[in-house]
Amino acid sequence: MQRDALIAIGGGLLSAVAAVSFFGGSVFSILFVYFASVPLLLVGLGLGPRAVTVAVGAGIVATALTGNMLHAGIFALVQAFPAWVITRLSILQIAGSGPASTPVVGPDTASSAMPAAAPPTAGGFVAWLSPGLTLSVLALCSGLFILFAALSVGDDGLKGAVDAYLGTAFELMMPAMEDQVKAQLVSKMSAFFPGAIAASWVIMVITNAAVAQGILVRAGKNLLPTPVYAAIDLPLWMSWPLVIAAATALAANMIGADELGYAAYNVTMVFAVPYFFLGLAVIHTLARRVTATGMVLVGVYGVIMVSLWTAVVVVAVGIAEQWIGLRDRQQDEDDGQSPDE
Repeated sequence: MQRDALIAIGGGLLSAVAAVSFFGGSVFSILFVYFASVPLLLVGLGLGPRAVTVAVGAGIVATALTGNMLHAGIFALVQAFPAWVITRLSILQIAGSGPASTPVVGPDTASSAMPAAAPPTAGGFVAWLSPGLTLSVLALCSGLFILFAALSVGDDGLKGAVDAYLGTAFELMMPAMEDQVKAQLVSKMSAFFPGAIAASWVIMVITNAAVAQGILVRAGKNLLPTPVYAAIDLPLWMSWPLVIAAATALAANMIGADELGYAAYNVTMVFAVPYFFLGLAVIHTLARRVTATGMVLVGVYGVIMVSLWTAVVVVAVGIAEQWIGLRDRQQDEDDGQSPDE
């Protein structure tokens, strides 16, 4: 128990050091900041929720002492909070013997060790919840933060605050740039800047979790089995925030409520992130039906990198998967084929 507590504190301190390394001015410090949640997630996914709570507390205190309360708040929001949420939601199981299953929490002690697969219970089965729940909760929190920011800014509104921030940033980074060119860049980037930052945060957190789980699996220290990402599912309730945000953005633009439409549009971008991952899961599943699976996937990801509009198509595939079950339909077609076919 004492050993696990020391490991948790060490993980929190290491995460704090990585998070504040950006202020050192090194180019490579950006990588440390990006993966600053990995030590916390190693503690959480390797030792459990109590340990990650200790690690999170140690990291927040360390950033407050080495920097200030603002640094501690940023660390708590960007690195600590998602690590705690991922750990807490990852240990949720579904146990039962019939259609009505009840979510229960797995072992919650810092020294507990879970088997690689959930064991059967006397009542029937035990299964880990899909990581889609964690992804949806993170996206929901990220979108709500945009709404909070929109309500907290001054008279200029969220877009005015973003324009001012980007204008200052371009002035510092590229002082020789012409004012007209600078204004055009600010105008184009500000349209989707809050949503892009929030969506990038969700993707960063998921990437950190995947890296931490991979390290733990290689070391044989993982509490949880690695999920099959191609089989990811999203909770049905996730479609409601997306639909409401998209409808609000459309209605606001129609009635000329620019500030509301701006916030709703960017929130829609964030709420679409889980469906982007779900769409990729469908593409991976369908790609397995062809011989050159690797080439197909490389081509898909290459097109996404070149044209971000392709990401909209992937999101649409994810929405279609949740509403009509593309993977299930394809599986039914495969099951219906005879061996001779």
